[in-house]
Amino acid sequence: MVEIVEYLIKPEVYNELYREEQYVKYKCLLKLTGIIKGLILDAGCGTGLLYEYLEESGIKGFKYVCMDPSHEMLLIAKSKVNSPLALLLESYAEDIPIKSSTFNYVFSVSTWGVISDKAKALRELKRVIMPQGLLVITGYPNTFTIKPSDLDPVFKETIQCIDYFYTAKIV
Repeated sequence: MVEIVEYLIKPEVYNELYREEQYVKYKCLLKLTGIIKGLILDAGCGTGLLYEYLEESGIKGFKYVCMDPSHEMLLIAKSKVNSPLALLLESYAEDIPIKSSTFNYVFSVSTWGVISDKAKALRELKRVIMPQGLLVITGYPNTFTIKPSDLDPVFKETIQCIDYFYTAKIV
């Protein structure tokens, strides 16, 4: 079953509307991950708020791919993500143009409700993560009916921190 959801927030107001809320979720995310080292895929990065949060939190030693299907969101992210250790990529979670087993972490924060083909997205997100990597998908309550754990038993609902957090340690 495919859920179709249209994302209606204009990129130029996203930060103003959601920065504070997203920062709360990122703080919870870091409680799940512990120390972050290695390569991160931020699938559905929007305007680059996760990158901004990691930088402001003083986290070092990570490389970052900011992926979003919205060209306009990525233009805003480009102004924040100005590191030679970061790459911006215009793509959907259902079709990630990156080789398999690339990332230590795959984060898809607040995106689950807007992903159209959830089963395909899960396969792709799992495909690009390294063995022993951590995959975290979150979604705002009432924006979806199919949970990641409904489609793949490796996902566990871990916490609720505004969003529902689903995690999988890939082996």
